Amino acid sequence: MENPISLKQLKQNEPLLIKHIFTTLQLKVLKKKIKQQKLNSNEKTYYYKFIKPKVKALLAFSNREESIICGKEFIIPERIIQARKLLQQMQRKYKTAKILISGSFLFNREFRDIDIFVFIKYHKEDYHWKKVQVSFLPESALNSLFFSSLCQISLSNFVPEAQKEFTISLKETLQTYELLVNEIINKEDYQIKLREFLLQIEYLSKRLILNPQQLYFLRKKFTQHKIPLLLQRYLAENLALSYSKTELSLLKVYLKDYQKLSKEYKESANLHNYIHAYREALELAS
Repeated sequence: MENPISLKQLKQNEPLLIKHIFTTLQLKVLKKKIKQQKLNSNEKTYYYKFIKPKVKALLAFSNREESIICGKEFIIPERIIQARKLLQQMQRKYKTAKILISGSFLFNREFRDIDIFVFIKYHKEDYHWKKVQVSFLPESALNSLFFSSLCQISLSNFVPEAQKEFTISLKETLQTYELLVNEIINKEDYQIKLREFLLQIEYLSKRLILNPQQLYFLRKKFTQHKIPLLLQRYLAENLALSYSKTELSLLKVYLKDYQKLSKEYKESANLHNYIHAYREALELAS
């Protein structure tokens, strides 16, 4: 990542930057670079020879220890001190990456892991160190519903610019639900898929992007013994609120296919779950 500064930051400080740091032409080229627009040969030379060194110098002398805090009112004060120290350690290791700390560690006295997210261009394996869980995500994840949730209560080394509008098709919702049910039935670790599913449904039905604390308490409701049944009802009720009758007609296609399959695989718990959930959704929408 060439520039750990955002276009928004550049625009906010443009008068000051032009007066003291960059020429008008330099600022124009820098904006193009941040927008990932193609530079011509002259602009490339100009960027690498004159502009990039200035950006590096600015970052070197900026007080990055302060970090960007979002949702400070939700965060336990002493956790801010701990998170800042961790952020500084991670910055030394991943010098040009965008790094964000979020999760229950910030707002809950009891927590399992300290979640650190590193946004990079290239694939890296996630790892766990003591109580720290480091997850590497592609830079495209900065435009995701998950990030828009995550950054609402967080500490980071950049200014989060969360997206507010998302399009989630019925097919995508059903796919997330079915994968989640499969993971639960197969006794796999389903927490990541549950998080994705709940974020999607709450956004679809209420146009609400849950913050990490809201998501944390909602997930707690689905840790009971009868979770497949609870999810089935939750899906059915919210599908009826989220999609039109025309869109929900897709459920009839799914139902027809799964009813055929259930005759062949009579003991399939996941098929029975899908059938009951989709049938209930159609009944509620009628």
